[in-house]
Amino acid sequence: MMDKQTENAGERREAGSRVEGGPQTTGNGGYLRSRVLKRSIVVGRHKTSVSLEDVFWNELRAIAQDLGVHLSQLVARIDAERQHGNLSSAIRLFVFEQSRKRGDGKSQAPTRPAA
Repeated sequence: MMDKQTENAGERREAGSRVEGGPQTTGNGGYLRSRVLKRSIVVGRHKTSVSLEDVFWNELRAIAQDLGVHLSQLVARIDAERQHGNLSSAIRLFVFEQSRKRGDGKSQAPTRPAA
């Protein structure tokens, strides 16, 4: 019998990606709950993994869909443009910036990273 964590991780599996991890909570009694999952993805010609919260992963997928590109293509672009830090952080910053642009009314559609 699967425990709840294994069952939830299984629900989040997608074609071409693998997830690992469990729930993360803050020290304030669980007010903010964030599930950080480790996902495997092919970037360029190599397989790598990123650890992202569900909210960032889901928004990244939505941005890729809005742009009409595969998720791995978008992640490859983000990877190529990052100046420092790890890929997970670069993805979070990209998603944050896209959300900010849409929230400011500057752009209704995501901005493509330079190819």
